[in-house]
Amino acid sequence: MINNIGRISRRALLASMTTAGLLLAGPGSAYAAEDITLGLVSPLSEPGDARSGDAIKKTADLWVKLINEAGGIGGRQVKLAVFDDQGKVEVGASAMERAITEANASAILGIWSSSVALAQMEVAKGYNVPLMAFYSWSDDITAKNYPQVFRIGPYNSQIAAQMVPFVKDRGYKKVVVLAEDTAYGLGFAKAFEEAVKAAPDVAVEVVQFQAQTQDLTAVMSKVAASKPDAVIVQTVFSATNLSIKQGREVGLKADIITGWDWPLLPDFWSTVGEAGIGVVYPTFSDPSLNVTATGKTFVEAYKTAYGHEPAIFQYYLWDNFNAVKAAIEKSGSSEPAKLVETLPGVTFEGTIGPVFFRNEAGTVNFHQWDKFAMFFKKLNKVGDGEKEAELVQVAK
Repeated sequence: MINNIGRISRRALLASMTTAGLLLAGPGSAYAAEDITLGLVSPLSEPGDARSGDAIKKTADLWVKLINEAGGIGGRQVKLAVFDDQGKVEVGASAMERAITEANASAILGIWSSSVALAQMEVAKGYNVPLMAFYSWSDDITAKNYPQVFRIGPYNSQIAAQMVPFVKDRGYKKVVVLAEDTAYGLGFAKAFEEAVKAAPDVAVEVVQFQAQTQDLTAVMSKVAASKPDAVIVQTVFSATNLSIKQGREVGLKADIITGWDWPLLPDFWSTVGEAGIGVVYPTFSDPSLNVTATGKTFVEAYKTAYGHEPAIFQYYLWDNFNAVKAAIEKSGSSEPAKLVETLPGVTFEGTIGPVFFRNEAGTVNFHQWDKFAMFFKKLNKVGDGEKEAELVQVAK
């Protein structure tokens, strides 16, 4: 994805923290001698999306390692308190509360499934602790306008609006949205139905299924029988790859468009095989992106640590961690209430450009960063990755 990346300068990173260190370590700070604890609440085991949870934890571990090696934040080391939400609403809310009450986390990061995140938001609001989202796409995450909730990443209605011109340009007349029964899947389906009103010659059918199903044969047979021109698959669980493999097995001829860039995950080709040829996926990553020095540092460090490049959603998570760091430095405190007050006004260099929050009350753009570009790419042969995928269209 990214080439010619220079090496991190640990001295430069440490120097950049000196001013903040003097502030945070001053005699007036009640937390000057304590480590800073950040909570990571993610799906680390099934039935949650453990594949993505693993990538989330790797990103978090690496960020903490680099920050601590560079002297911490204001001279204070950072600790990660890790909790598994299992992709379950009740477990996720409980894990959130434990991160706050047992681990005394200053902020919560790494949340994933929108349905779980919506429950976790209520806990964050109740305890007045910042909750950072990055790839939880339900509009309600920021549309609810909770002071404690922030998102650096995309959301359903904006993605749906950018997908409609692609559908029109491809000449599709009938599109099936295959949606898992979650805030993410059904939220996108609703947003797409609304956005496609701008293209009245496109008919849309929404087919709903249970998110954590392990067999989509019957569902895909129903979809194939309706003879759509394209199927947009909106899911994050095992149905991702199953929808493609089993869809082709039951005779689905339609173009398959994945709801997000999961074909870049390591298990895609080993699961779908030749059924993956021709799949189109939307992504927010492309070699044309203007990756910043911060982004290059992240990519190089990640490749060194794990042997492969990170996915774009991990860039956004990295920015989430740096947003919390910026708020701690700006406020001179790691107290959650101070961070809630400070985060709306932070600005810093993100991985792909400047990061700042839009704070438009009454809209989805409340505590929301949305400066992403969307690309549609096609896999033309078995084994294709991001570098080999054909760029079909840049979202309009």
